Amino acid sequence: MSKNRKMLGTLAIGVGALAAWIGGAAPAGAAPAAPDLHAKVATLLDPGAGTAARAAELADGGAGLATFDRAAALIAIAPASWRWDVVNVAYPSDDLVTAQLLTATDGYEPWYFDLAWTDADGSWKLTHDSACNIGNFVGTGC
Repeated sequence: MSKNRKMLGTLAIGVGALAAWIGGAAPAGAAPAAPDLHAKVATLLDPGAGTAARAAELADGGAGLATFDRAAALIAIAPASWRWDVVNVAYPSDDLVTAQLLTATDGYEPWYFDLAWTDADGSWKLTHDSACNIGNFVGTGC
């Protein structure tokens, strides 16, 4: 077998392996995008969403709900110009998504809170440390 033919065979095997690896990778978009994360935070901040639905968004389950109950109570008395969003979404690894919760009121500098979600068997959960970041701000602690 000629040297060129061996090289082409090796190249074909390498390309085939690469195609199989790409085909076997998790589908693009498996991790939540900014709108998905926004919806997750909205569920946590909505006391009307139900305890089970809200607890399902947290890595700690229902243990972290007091933080979001307090945050919802504060939002209810916030100025009309108060708003929030999930910004600066990043994907540092296959099982971690980071972002910042932006809160702002007209006339004041915005506040940012670091958030992270981990993949727990295909369900993305807000981490304990993220709930603590918010809890420490709203006065419920960690």
